[in-house]
Amino acid sequence: AVVSTQSTGSSDPKRLFERQAGRLREEKQRSVLHRRIKKCDKVVHSHIQKVKDKLGDKVTYQGREYRDKMSRDMTEMLYWLQQERRQTALERGGMVMIDLPPIDPSSIV
Repeated sequence: AVVSTQSTGSSDPKRLFERQAGRLREEKQRSVLHRRIKKCDKVVHSHIQKVKDKLGDKVTYQGREYRDKMSRDMTEMLYWLQQERRQTALERGGMVMIDLPPIDPSSIV
């Protein structure tokens, strides 16, 4: 949720007109979040490997292999944030899109 909120804010073009100190704070916060995510990711992946080694089983989340989902999660989140911005822009312009198509995880690289 924090990464999503930060990504939403960091994609706002108005932020480029803020003082440099604000952008530096944003970069520092982004770095801290990415380090925390990597640290958690290492712990989770070691546990997933233990499950695989000891039980010979895969760890899944919503029907997808967890490692695969997590490797693509940030990209998917950014995609959906972009789609939300498109939808908002279209609605403000008097146009409304119907439901957004589902994303095919295998098409994201």
